Amino acid sequence: MERFSKAILFLLAQLLCACVMPYEIPLPNNARYLVVEANLNDVEPTQAIRINETNNFSGDIYNTPVKRLDVELIVSGSEKISLHENQNGVYYLPEFFRIEPGRTYKLRFKKPDGTTYESTEEKTTPVPAIDRIFDNFEVKGLKGDFNDIPASYVFLDFQDNRNTTDYYVWTWKLWESQKFCRIDYYDYYCKTNCWEILNNKDFNVFSDRFSNGKLVTSRLVAKIPYYSSDGALLEIKQLTVSEKAYKYFKLVSEQQQTNGTLVDTPPAAIIGNIRNLSNADEPVTGVFSVASMVVQKYWLSRENGIGKAAPIGLLGRKPNLSTFPISYACEKGPTRTPEKPDGWLN
Repeated sequence: MERFSKAILFLLAQLLCACVMPYEIPLPNNARYLVVEANLNDVEPTQAIRINETNNFSGDIYNTPVKRLDVELIVSGSEKISLHENQNGVYYLPEFFRIEPGRTYKLRFKKPDGTTYESTEEKTTPVPAIDRIFDNFEVKGLKGDFNDIPASYVFLDFQDNRNTTDYYVWTWKLWESQKFCRIDYYDYYCKTNCWEILNNKDFNVFSDRFSNGKLVTSRLVAKIPYYSSDGALLEIKQLTVSEKAYKYFKLVSEQQQTNGTLVDTPPAAIIGNIRNLSNADEPVTGVFSVASMVVQKYWLSRENGIGKAAPIGLLGRKPNLSTFPISYACEKGPTRTPEKPDGWLN
């Protein structure tokens, strides 16, 4: 009981501290709290912030978009940029807005009742270029439900910035050729070319504490399942973020390693750098981060895997083909496209 009381006192102290680093809190049943996805960068032409209210009901997580907020970005302490709500709970920055390394940024938003939330001030350092990307094939690359899964391990080299402390985050996107465009009791072929779009389900983070200014070689940034013996297109994003954002993503990564992936119900909410200005006890999950980013595509030929293992397929099983010659169109969406990706070689 004494240990529990000390833990509660420590948690309250963290909540009341203005310079709190990210930390976890339990998720009690029927708890409602805000979740903010606000990760801005200096590359992408269209950028948005998502704000939801989450309800943990008996271990099931339900998200509801928070509408009609006044959302603004404060640049270098004085300039204010207003965001507009284009979809429920999604707030867009002006087109072609870019983060500039060295400048400071703060997120502020207000509910219709006047309740105001504000992030800490964030800034980033320039991100170095990716010098080289390469991959190795691992027969037992990933843990599966029943057996190990073959995978391509993707590595990169880069020259770390000198005279600055840098914190890195890597994410990736993968385009795979998709043959089946409808899955019912049977699996039906696509009428035309189609590509499945897959994204990383975890965060890869790194601090240059022990490698400041040095050449970083063979950094593992992705483990791609051996879906097919055909080639696939991989896009890697290398970002530099603040120490606060790095520690947030590191906590998320550690939680995923013990609990699963981003789609699993988390055992605890991670409190980031956003606070209710009038009620410091209100937990707000998520993080506001700004990042310098470089993007590089890599053709994953998979030639080094041929003959070493059987591909697992995008279905994760053998196709159950219909006896009727029916095919379906490839419908464009967040996870699928009929448009040939830029950089696709076949």
